[in-house]
Amino acid sequence: MALAFTLTVGVGSGALWLDHRDPLSSLPQPQQALEIHRTALAYQGRRRVEHMILSSAALGDIGIIVSLPDPLPDRKLPILIVLGGLGTGENNIRYLPDAGDNAIVGYDWPIPVRFEGLASLAQTFGLYGRVMAIPAQVTSAIQWLAAQSWADNQRISLLGFSLGTVASPAIEDVAEHDGQRIGWTILAYGGAPFGELVAASPHVKPSWVRPILASIIDLLFHPLQPTEHLAHLSGQFLILEGKDDTLIPQSARARLREAAPAPKTVIAFGGDHMGVGSNKMSLLQAIIAASTTWLIEKGAVNPI
Repeated sequence: MALAFTLTVGVGSGALWLDHRDPLSSLPQPQQALEIHRTALAYQGRRRVEHMILSSAALGDIGIIVSLPDPLPDRKLPILIVLGGLGTGENNIRYLPDAGDNAIVGYDWPIPVRFEGLASLAQTFGLYGRVMAIPAQVTSAIQWLAAQSWADNQRISLLGFSLGTVASPAIEDVAEHDGQRIGWTILAYGGAPFGELVAASPHVKPSWVRPILASIIDLLFHPLQPTEHLAHLSGQFLILEGKDDTLIPQSARARLREAAPAPKTVIAFGGDHMGVGSNKMSLLQAIIAASTTWLIEKGAVNPI
């Protein structure tokens, strides 16, 4: 208990010091990403899907999957950056329907999906730098995408779902600071701050370690906290929540919702946290339908 108290007090003091720092100054900066690898073409219905690896000396490899209509239309394509749960960009866009004359982009999270005890200790040591580089990686990818001949670089949207929601505000702040405006943002099934999500998570065991870990995470990842960035953002926001979400506490949902700037639309769905399991497909379809309707109504995408 004495150790836990010492850690909590020490971390809390550090957090107070960090409260006075500009979070952007603590994050890596976007780089001019260079394409170094493009997969063989793959097709999904009337769309062409390619996996790209962009590389920069400072940020390493940036993996994205780009889904485009085939053949390309005469008009420019709005860009939708999709950030879902951990895994590949392909996983993050897999459940989206035919998107019409719009470019759909998934991001390969540079984070392991699973950690296997002490064998993954080396992964843990390298994890901090990879997590902190996520906003700069995604922004570098956005700048590369916006420069493509088919891109409508005035219509770029950021769609965050679950984990993607808590990462999106920092990404958008870095992008706008770098000169690339994000016009429309979806924040679905997220909350803030990180520590509150960790403290409430049933996946963190044993339970007594949750408040200690929560304080440490709030300190280490303070520059990425959604509430540190939302007030500085422009554009329009759609907030999606689960009324009975057991992973995101109601207080954390409210904090994210209230921090998001206006204009914003808020929709609350019944049921638990979103997912891709067979028992959650109807909810996922409702979330996708609501997101699509909002994007079309706001003029963020070409009608589907």
